[in-house]
Amino acid sequence: MIRRLARLLREVARGLPDPERDPDLGPFCTYLRQRYGRHALDLPPEAWEEGLLALIAETIADGWDRYGAPSAARDPEGEGYIASAEVGPETILARGQTKREAYREARRAWVKRLLGG
Repeated sequence: MIRRLARLLREVARGLPDPERDPDLGPFCTYLRQRYGRHALDLPPEAWEEGLLALIAETIADGWDRYGAPSAARDPEGEGYIASAEVGPETILARGQTKREAYREARRAWVKRLLGG
C-alpha cells in the first residue's frame, strides 16, 4: 500500500511546476530533499517509498515519545475494558469486551490522529 501511495505522490509531483511550493505535497517534497540531498523529482521511486515509510515511522515514534502509547484497564463502570491515549490536548477513549480489543481500538485512533486523520 505504501509503495503504491508513494508512486502516486511522485506522479502527482511530476505534473506540478514546483512540487515544493504545493501546499499539500510541498512539505513531503522538502522532507525528501532534506533527507536525500537532491530535489524530490530527481529521486527514484524507491526513495519516495523509503522516504514515506521513514516519515510515517518518525511521526509515530515521535508521538510515542511525546504522548506515550495507549493503555488499557478494566472498565470501572461496567464489564469489559477501557483504553485511553493522549494526542495533544485530546484524550482518546475506546471500550472493548477484552483488554486486547479495547487497546487495539485506542491504538488505531491514536495512530490515525498522529498521522493527521
